Formats: sequence, structure tokens, C-alpha cells
Amino acid sequence: MKHTTLIALSLGLLAPLAAHAAQDLPTLYQAYEEAGYSTLSMEQLNQTVTFTAVALGVSSNLQGEPLIEAGDDQGNVLARLTTDDAQQAAKLSALEEGTTFTASCTLQFSSGSDYLSFGDCTLK
Repeated sequence: MKHTTLIALSLGLLAPLAAHAAQDLPTLYQAYEEAGYSTLSMEQLNQTVTFTAVALGVSSNLQGEPLIEAGDDQGNVLARLTTDDAQQAAKLSALEEGTTFTASCTLQFSSGSDYLSFGDCTLK
């Protein structure tokens, strides 16, 4: 009985870690498509998601902060990434097109858009 309880407790403690395991961006985008191009019904909305993607473009938004177009290795833009953190902004700005990277970001609300929106991004 003690072993069963200990195993169940251990699995319960490890479950949140599994939720943060890196996913690939195309899989997240497929869930977005299946949800009718809206993040409103996605369980990841307003949650931190860790994923791997390819940097397809680096620009800046109206505030001058870096805006990363991220996608798959076939060149399809699937998401746009931003951050409010100065150190992370420098890292995002330094990404070169074609670079594969892993990031942890908060999935933001998107509806009717061709791409997912992520904020508070941290490069791994």
C-alpha cells in the first residue's frame, strides 16, 4: 500500500513537468486550426507553453520591441512571438532567420488570424 501511494504521489508531482515538455509548433498550430482559428477554446490559452520552432523573420512592433515570425522547417509562418523582458528582447533580436530555437511563451488570445500570438517569451 505504501509503495502504491508513493508511486501515485510521485506521478502527481511529475505531471506538471510533463505539461511543460517542449512541443513542436506545427502541433500547436494544428490544434488552433481545429479550434476554428481561435485560441479561446484551447486549454493552453494564457498558459506557458514550451515549443520548438524555426525563426522565419525578425522585425519590431510599433513600440520598437522585437517581433519574431516563427514556423516550421518548410517556411510556413505559424506564430508571432514577443517579450517585455529587456534581456529576452535582446536574445529575440539576435535570432537569425533559419535558426531552430526552443522558447517558453504565454499563448495569447487570437481569433481569425493566420498565426498564433505568444507573449512573455523566454528563449531556452
